Amino acid sequence: MTFDDAQLGLPDAARLGKRIHKKLFFENADLSAADRRAFTEDIDTVTWQYTLKPSTINVNAYRDDERDYGELAVVHATLKSPKHAARLAERIHRAIPYPLLLVLNYNAQWALSTAHKRASRAEAGVTVAEDIRTTRWIDSDTPTDVEQAFVASLALDELPQTDFYALYSAWHQRLIALACARLSGRFHLPAEHETRSAQRERLAECHQLENDIAQLRAEIKKETRFNRQVELNTRIKELQATLRDTATTL
Repeated sequence: MTFDDAQLGLPDAARLGKRIHKKLFFENADLSAADRRAFTEDIDTVTWQYTLKPSTINVNAYRDDERDYGELAVVHATLKSPKHAARLAERIHRAIPYPLLLVLNYNAQWALSTAHKRASRAEAGVTVAEDIRTTRWIDSDTPTDVEQAFVASLALDELPQTDFYALYSAWHQRLIALACARLSGRFHLPAEHETRSAQRERLAECHQLENDIAQLRAEIKKETRFNRQVELNTRIKELQATLRDTATTL
């Protein structure tokens, strides 16, 4: 079972259901030979499911000096293999100039991906994708309580609708909150902007701690000196304690 779009609560007027042929990515995206191979071998179909714009949904466009959120898109990519899913998500975000809620489907699992878009500061007419976020795979048949809370929070009625930037930022923040929930055990959406920024910073700290712990574990496997092994184990326990403490604040 793939991701059920009905959970988003989007109006029928916004439904498009148009297939995007892979050759459009080959012609318009900066893809390496490995990327082209992954598109060919790992992707079954890409479908533009919904277009959200003022004429299809009662939300205003947003524009400033860097961002043009005149419309949003919901795009599905059905995969034949999940091996390069995160890389493919990044490439799809960079190929399509609109802010995307990207749904990755693989058998009975799905993942979501978001990325903010802005105009390049270095090259006129170029759109940059930044802060790309992709969830871990979620099992459609056996979602956890945290995952169910995450899905419920994605519905249009749960999102700010002042403009498309506010709406899309709320989707983006929910992916960050889900990543935090993996560490804290609870799905929590901060209310204020400063609190949301702090949550992102603490999540980055947790990811760095996880990376540091993984590196130390790899070092232990190669270390033959007992005293050094003890020293590394002690450091790992210290970092794990810091990780647990930081996770409680997410």
